Amino acid sequence: MPAVIVLLITFSVGFILRFRNKREIIAWLISCAVMPAFIIFDEFVMPYKGGGASMWPLPLIIGGFYGILAGGLGVVIASLILKKRANST
Repeated sequence: MPAVIVLLITFSVGFILRFRNKREIIAWLISCAVMPAFIIFDEFVMPYKGGGASMWPLPLIIGGFYGILAGGLGVVIASLILKKRANST
């Protein structure tokens, strides 16, 4: 469940940054950092949950990929809204 929440936060960061007229690439790169930051925080700051070897590189790669998609989706949707708004005026 926390991963879904972080994906929504990643989407929101990309959407909000692009909606505040940041360049698309800047908004996308900043939003891409949310998911890996959460994974690193969860692995190295939160108390150990036990259960064998730590496999944090695997969730970092997979979660990072999903973070890239979610952040990019937020940026694309905000860009479409901004373009539609600019065309209507």
